[in-house]
Amino acid sequence: MFCRLYSVLLLFGSLLAWGQSGFELDNDRKKSKIPFQWVNNLIILPVELNGIPLNFLLDTGVEETILFSLDDPNEVQFSTLEKVKIKGFGANEPIDAYRADHNSLRIGSALDNDHKVYILLDQEINISSSVGLPVNGIVGAHFFKNFLVRIDYVNQRLIIGKSLQKVKRRKEQFTPLPLYLVQNKPYVKMKGQQGIKTIDLLQLLDTGNTDAAWLFPAVMPQSFLSKNTIQDYLGKGLSGTIYGNRSRIDGLKWDTFMLPRPIVAMPDSLSMTHLVQVTNRTGSIGNEFLRRFHVIFDYAQQQLYIRPNRDYDDPFRYNMSGIEVKHQGLQWIAKSQRTDSRLTYGDITFEGSSTSIRDKIKYQFELKPIYVVANVRPDSPGAKVGIQKGDILLTIEEKEGHEMSLDQINSYFKQQDGKSIEMELEHLGNPYKVTLVLKDVLP
Repeated sequence: MFCRLYSVLLLFGSLLAWGQSGFELDNDRKKSKIPFQWVNNLIILPVELNGIPLNFLLDTGVEETILFSLDDPNEVQFSTLEKVKIKGFGANEPIDAYRADHNSLRIGSALDNDHKVYILLDQEINISSSVGLPVNGIVGAHFFKNFLVRIDYVNQRLIIGKSLQKVKRRKEQFTPLPLYLVQNKPYVKMKGQQGIKTIDLLQLLDTGNTDAAWLFPAVMPQSFLSKNTIQDYLGKGLSGTIYGNRSRIDGLKWDTFMLPRPIVAMPDSLSMTHLVQVTNRTGSIGNEFLRRFHVIFDYAQQQLYIRPNRDYDDPFRYNMSGIEVKHQGLQWIAKSQRTDSRLTYGDITFEGSSTSIRDKIKYQFELKPIYVVANVRPDSPGAKVGIQKGDILLTIEEKEGHEMSLDQINSYFKQQDGKSIEMELEHLGNPYKVTLVLKDVLP
């Protein structure tokens, strides 16, 4: 499955520690359920920061809470601000940010009244356009500190509680696994399978990563890496755009669970320039893999519990079109509706005297999304039919683009090999039509 990485993988060095008391449940509750939005393989949580409702990405791949987008920069009030530098995936230099202490952050029934937030109000790292809804920030390791957190991908909810019994049903059977916390980030041991070769892996569990897995080529045996790869845009990190290759491997084995033919991404060395590498780390596991399990994190006991869910046997798919679409602003769309309740036959409306009158039409204007092409992979099906970066998506299979979500649009590009898709786009004000034929180059 073709997905992009949104996790910023912050590296604050010695600044990061369990210095704050952390989240607690209201009124000494023992458990709580928190619904989330599941968009483009990302977990989006409703939060309140200093009393202001926002949307945050839940990301186990970061340590601190980050605010990177606000409609009104003065919307959230902070008592103190201190300038710092941060860095992450991508090829650019570290960037300036601000640290704000002593904030109130609420997520469902969980509240932290002394929360630290790092502020980067920079549209270059704003992921809202790639998700299709407002996303204001990221919450990471501190949310997992004081209770067990169960991610229920099927029902799109978190269950948080003080004990294992509170976050699972009595008859549910979970497999316990060791969880390794390094720099307050969760790592697991797995095995990778390629042909007859099996290798040991140390993978970061990263819920901010939309791919199934990342593997770092520099620490992979050359005989393990597939020669059947495509060069691709992998996403954005804090320090810039991330590029690399995609390929399949024969399997990823997690304890006794073997998932066949996952699609893995391999970031290039330039994108990893500012990454402080953890000893023996081989890559990351993202939501396209994790969504096949019920997963319970127990940071305090450094324990993980997993159980396959109904999506366990889903094949790993990816975007075979070679084009990436993003949300870019809103447009007014006029919709007409008849306001007359009298008898209508064809285009003629009749009054009681059988005298025809003109139909009365009311136009209602609605704000709808604009979708544009963000990237086109060279030599891909999209490139071959002439689709270019910046083109506006008008229709897919005669359905209006503005009536769909990004998830619905992307689902068209992840169908079977050879599938034809009729599309209409606009280039520099000129509409055009194409027939795009999906091609699986990673069979």
